[in-house]
Amino acid sequence: MADETADISGTEQLSIGIRFFDDEKRAIREEFLGFIELHAMDAVNIASAIDHFIQNEGLDGTKLVGQGYDGCATMAGKINGVQTILREKYPHALFFHCASHKLNLVVNDLNCVPEIRNTISTVKDIINFFRESVLRRKCIPNIPAFCETRWSQKYRSISIFKENFEIIVHALDKLSKDGNTATRKVAFQLYAVANKSIFIMSVILIAKYSKLLEPVVNALQSKNLDLLKCSNFIKKIVVIVKDHREHADTEIQELLTAANIAAENIGAEINLPRIVKQQQHRSNPPALNSAEFWKRSLLIPYLDSLISSLERRFSDENIPAFSLLLLHPSNMLDMNTKEFKLKINDFANYYQIKDLESEAELLYNIWKEKKLAKSKLSDMEMSEVVEETDIFFPKIKQALHISLAQPCTTSTIERSFSTLRRVKTWLRSTMTENRLNGLCILSVHRKLLDEKKEEMQQKILSRFCEDSRRLSLL
Repeated sequence: MADETADISGTEQLSIGIRFFDDEKRAIREEFLGFIELHAMDAVNIASAIDHFIQNEGLDGTKLVGQGYDGCATMAGKINGVQTILREKYPHALFFHCASHKLNLVVNDLNCVPEIRNTISTVKDIINFFRESVLRRKCIPNIPAFCETRWSQKYRSISIFKENFEIIVHALDKLSKDGNTATRKVAFQLYAVANKSIFIMSVILIAKYSKLLEPVVNALQSKNLDLLKCSNFIKKIVVIVKDHREHADTEIQELLTAANIAAENIGAEINLPRIVKQQQHRSNPPALNSAEFWKRSLLIPYLDSLISSLERRFSDENIPAFSLLLLHPSNMLDMNTKEFKLKINDFANYYQIKDLESEAELLYNIWKEKKLAKSKLSDMEMSEVVEETDIFFPKIKQALHISLAQPCTTSTIERSFSTLRRVKTWLRSTMTENRLNGLCILSVHRKLLDEKKEEMQQKILSRFCEDSRRLSLL
């Protein structure tokens, strides 16, 4: 797993980590290994830097079964991207686009609905208007900045904005009358927009689905997440959103009720916009009443965009990788014997695992004879399936280890950026790469240091005692 960021001195740092299944602890582990200073940002140089890092750290390249990056062309390109260059040397290292980044792109895709795009832009402007002044901050509760790159923060930001909508609008009204000239001008403009029906409806809609997505975003940042859990999270969201789409009449009534209450609290009304025969810059659907208009112009386009984007961005692109999920009992028993054998044969050949077919067929029959309820099988985690295959199914166990080692997100790598900012500050902006890596590894793996504190202290003392040193103290 890898991702890039710039440190305080402007140096491009590539953070590297690995993911594997720990047999002793029966758990998935994601570990930060260090930073690489990048002198060029093209795919060839980045791929070369990663390859050298793998060799220098003594990692077994033959066991490399996945690459996890964000979706930029340099890293994810199918022709000349980093993942393609590395796969020439490590053919089994399939590329996995970080699920958290993909979900973030799904939310960004919703900007294709003009009303949503304009509302999000206005929400950002209002939040920034209050945050940029110490005096104005005191007028409303603390609202986190609407940051595109902080996955959880923007959902929390829009949720808090909606909960404190009345306070925010009243504060804008007050500042439009009592502030200085510049403040009054901006506050009045934002106040005028915040009172519009389309803005109120859009805020209620965005906040509702932000609450739906936020738990999934938080779950995707877990180190214990595997491909099966990730796939199930997304499928559940799609099912819920499709259900809302089918019952759009009920959903729009709930939205209208909430919007009318919010509008009443600020002294506004939810009205239909002016309808003309030809409209180019906003939705203008034919409608007999308010509910019909908002359903056709706002709710349905929003839900359709969300569904199509989720299904497009989370399609099972890495077929050999997702085929390994068939070894989970709940997926295994959804197929007939012939179809299951064909799938097993395909990824056994791809990963070159001998005798996998015979073990898989035996395991298939064992689970079939148990006749467990589908719900009970679905609750089993992949790590629990590993325990079931520990002794008698070594090839199945090997395949499950591959599946659990394949990266779902780059959240662990993203977290190392916070460590980088804490360690390399303005006062320590010229430290060398070796020192930077040493301090960051000490910070990230401090629990391991606590466990082996005495051993580490003895090693440090022994190192200092190796050579005699003459220290001039005066």
